[in-house]
Amino acid sequence: VFAIDRAGLVGADGETHQGVFDLSYLGCIPNMTILAPKNCWELEEELRFAFSYGGPIAIRYPRGQAYRGLGEHREPIRFGKAELLFREEKTALLALGSMVSTAEHVREKLEALGQPCTLVNMRFAKPIDRELLAELAETHQNFVTLEENVLRGGFGLEVAEWASSQEKELSVTHIALPDAYVEHGDVSVLRQHLGIDSDSIVRVLRDKYHW
Repeated sequence: VFAIDRAGLVGADGETHQGVFDLSYLGCIPNMTILAPKNCWELEEELRFAFSYGGPIAIRYPRGQAYRGLGEHREPIRFGKAELLFREEKTALLALGSMVSTAEHVREKLEALGQPCTLVNMRFAKPIDRELLAELAETHQNFVTLEENVLRGGFGLEVAEWASSQEKELSVTHIALPDAYVEHGDVSVLRQHLGIDSDSIVRVLRDKYHW
């Protein structure tokens, strides 16, 4: 069991401590399973799952105090299965780990604009839940992946690869970090600068889909 502390942006720890590459280097290892919790309770459940799992498994979680929202959503952990938090149609937000709370705010802001979205807690970066994606593709045209990792090697490109194999034409938008070292700074400021805060994401989606 690999416990990946300080996953994502870490702010005050400095430029060399930004945990933005782990999905990429772990994902290329054969038979490796990668999990990321949405909140404090899910972290506990994923740790229990990991110690009962019979193979190499990594859990990535951010620096600082654990998120305590979405506590009412506690679907049991099943291997390779995502958690559907809110179901709508047309657009699905596929968020991993720390980005679930951000996606929750994105969903609320888009709903206020008359654009309700499905929200999925992906849970597993590897393997991704292709079964749920196929089910959502029946009623959704737009998929938005959200991860606090560089795009290259992240789970978002796995979703794009899956989408390209479908008969139905699907649009995939990636919210991820650039292929670069992230400078030292306050996490909230860095998120805005890098375009992964909720307001920036809403602007990207409104511009792309003309909402």
